[in-house]
Amino acid sequence: MVKQIIFIVLMFVANVSFSQKGTLKIIVTGIKSNNGTINVALYNEEGKSGFLKNIETAYQKKIVKISDKKASIIFTNIPYGTYAISLFQDENTNMKLDRTNVGIPVESWGVSGNTKGIAPPKFKDAKFDFKEKNKILTIKMRVFFRK
Repeated sequence: MVKQIIFIVLMFVANVSFSQKGTLKIIVTGIKSNNGTINVALYNEEGKSGFLKNIETAYQKKIVKISDKKASIIFTNIPYGTYAISLFQDENTNMKLDRTNVGIPVESWGVSGNTKGIAPPKFKDAKFDFKEKNKILTIKMRVFFRK
């Protein structure tokens, strides 16, 4: 009987320590207009191969409205771990990031880490550790060309 109680207590402690979760808030800056929506994808390690390529591999996705050229997104009950975020302003609400004929985005976009350069960032460039009850990230929108 004592062994069973010890086992149950150990399982409870293990479960509490391995299932820590928190809330992630993303503040989007640099939005140039109120047109459309902000489409957000939160990728974890398991879905990293699809980062910026296949939104279906995202851990969670959200679409939020823009108000006064501002937007914020809240993800709740996120398990602690390593993540990366990609987002874009879907100005014409066609559910995709519009691009030129050579693949350069014409709608504003951003990633966690606010990476620089013209090459599409990889998961490793945009990743961050999430291991707190409440975390706030700021992502600045970028645009290369306007339509």
